[in-house]
Amino acid sequence: MKYQNAAFEFAAGRVDQLPASALPEIVFSGKSNVGKSTLINKLLNRKALARVSSTPGKTGTINFYSLPECRLVDLPGYGYAKVSES
Repeated sequence: MKYQNAAFEFAAGRVDQLPASALPEIVFSGKSNVGKSTLINKLLNRKALARVSSTPGKTGTINFYSLPECRLVDLPGYGYAKVSES
């Protein structure tokens, strides 16, 4: 599938920043560092639309990507904390 019009739309760090949408939303959710952002890039045949890293916790905000017929939503991973255990 090729989506030339796919674009990063918005990043939300808080619930009150979440945008409204009349389009259907497809949400990518899962553990940290399992490839949610990479999957978005692969589905859209793009190399760097969604930021990826081999370091867990790279996606720190809820990222929205617009397509003509829907919106993709990349959630931060769960199960990884950036804080020290001490």
